[in-house]
Amino acid sequence: MSNVQAIIVTWNKKNDVICLLDQLKNINYPKSKLEITVVDNNSDDGTVEAVESGFPRVNLIRNRENLGGAGGFNTGMRWVMENRPDAEYLWLLDNDVLVDRNALKELVAVMEKTPQAGICGSKIMDIDNRHEMIELGAFIDYNAGDVRRNMPPPEALQNPESVFEVDYVAACSLLARGRLVKKLGIWHEKFFIYWDDMEWGARFNAAGYKVLASNASLVYHPSWAGRVADTAAIWRNYYRTRNSLWFYNNYCSGIRRRLLLIKMITRFMKIATYTSLVYETALSQAYVRGVRDFFINNYGKKEFSLPFGNVEEYLSSKKGNACVFIHDSGTSETGKKFVSDLVKKYPETRTLAVVPHGEEYKWRKLCDKGDIVTYTRMENGRIPWSDKYEIMKFLKNSSWDVLLTSHEVPRMGAIWGKDIARTDFERGDTIASVEKMSLKHLCLIPIAALSFWIQALFCPPRKELEK
Repeated sequence: MSNVQAIIVTWNKKNDVICLLDQLKNINYPKSKLEITVVDNNSDDGTVEAVESGFPRVNLIRNRENLGGAGGFNTGMRWVMENRPDAEYLWLLDNDVLVDRNALKELVAVMEKTPQAGICGSKIMDIDNRHEMIELGAFIDYNAGDVRRNMPPPEALQNPESVFEVDYVAACSLLARGRLVKKLGIWHEKFFIYWDDMEWGARFNAAGYKVLASNASLVYHPSWAGRVADTAAIWRNYYRTRNSLWFYNNYCSGIRRRLLLIKMITRFMKIATYTSLVYETALSQAYVRGVRDFFINNYGKKEFSLPFGNVEEYLSSKKGNACVFIHDSGTSETGKKFVSDLVKKYPETRTLAVVPHGEEYKWRKLCDKGDIVTYTRMENGRIPWSDKYEIMKFLKNSSWDVLLTSHEVPRMGAIWGKDIARTDFERGDTIASVEKMSLKHLCLIPIAALSFWIQALFCPPRKELEK
């Protein structure tokens, strides 16, 4: 068996990394041939102490600051190349991944059979739905300025021996040939996070080495889709926007490069406009900031001013009054329970309610007299203008700070420029961060887009890579 150096990067995910290290004790690979290095990005949740006490044989490297995925993996790879120069393979692992017993064995087997391969990645399955595939390598779309998943035919997926040639594999579980890491270099640290493993795959391909994905090597990871439901979507999409523009600017040439940048910028500005219109101002600003930082060569880790992630955080900090807008009778009961639970936690919160006619009796215990307004719906589902007028007058003359509503935010409540908390009343959770629409930001988006288009066409950033 070949010598493998596993590298795990972690930041404030103590339970996840401990679970992974426990799993790695029992994988089907000779212990004498596998050495594990954990790179901690300055966690403050007890990760370092837990690894030191529970896994004394693990190499633990402590960074003095959070260097992100790129900087963290680079720290581990530098240590391996300096201290274990004969390592045949480097196995990069996410801290929140779980591995099948044969995951590493299958990766090594593919690499041993394919001398021209530089990288091999695992088949990533959903940790909460283990029969659902998240990714099996992916392709870089140089026409759209995006990426697309590798979607093999069913018969290929049913064959555990299937191996697919792709453009890149995610560093959830990525095995790289040690001598080629020395030859081609480690990750671009300026990325901080995202597009670092994609660029690595493109770099290996450009040098003539294959990037493969093994159908037999299984790991389990939280779904990508679950990462867009909280304030983390703000910084995630900032890095994806900025770093993807860097990638295509460096890996495309001529007029095609300029036109592709314009196409990508247009897509990002459309998303920025849409997210602004649905009151996700911070997310919209992240897209604009990502494009702007690309043009001014502003890379590395960035700080973000994040909005309140849910209405409880909001009320705990701002102590404001809440106005509830119930869209239909079907959500009146769950909405009342949600608000009732909030009032128990924050009894100083005054509650106002806009509810369907006939539902007001449910809200009388929560609202003072005069703090409820009702409406009816016509056969076409619309609210009559007379009821809209009463609602508008109620909202204008009442004292409230945050509007609690469903994902379909009513314009009648949003136009006042106050905070919006889109809420799933049945789950008892905020769907998105608590924000309000910024008319100023919305108006600046087309101006910014025009400026970006001109720069992309006439003076795109200088390419940093020698092709």
